[in-house]
Amino acid sequence: MSDSARRQLLVEVGGSLFAAAADEVREVMDMTEATPVPGAIQGVLGLLNRRGKVIVAAELGTFLGVESEPGVESALVVFADGDRRVALMVDRVIGMAPYSGTDLDVESDLLEALGARELAVGVGQFGPRPYIRLDVPAIFARIFDQAGDRERSIRLGSTVR
Repeated sequence: MSDSARRQLLVEVGGSLFAAAADEVREVMDMTEATPVPGAIQGVLGLLNRRGKVIVAAELGTFLGVESEPGVESALVVFADGDRRVALMVDRVIGMAPYSGTDLDVESDLLEALGARELAVGVGQFGPRPYIRLDVPAIFARIFDQAGDRERSIRLGSTVR
């Protein structure tokens, strides 16, 4: 692996592979029940309290337009953006893999087929299988609705700026 190569976490949702930079991932948790939040956007499962931190739990598949297939291998992958935390439910964690920014195809037809193109940065290859590299900051923006719903953002624990 070259000096410029980094690591990424590969996960599966609805039979498709997705990836995020390892340095964006805070931890992987077993599935746990979240406290529902009235009025939360579709895909938000609720809130979790983990070591004194409030975490928004959400279904990754819902945001991507992919039908999730939860089972015994389902997990919550926790990401952080400053003080905010999001745990995205995935069907299965595949593991770590090398990544280089030059490996991504940003014009792939697979991206256009994705229900939420704006939440992905490109398509890479993991062995024989393609994967979609997630745009984690864009997912945070979608969940916390930074486009303008201040009240909803506050309910989800966002620090609105």
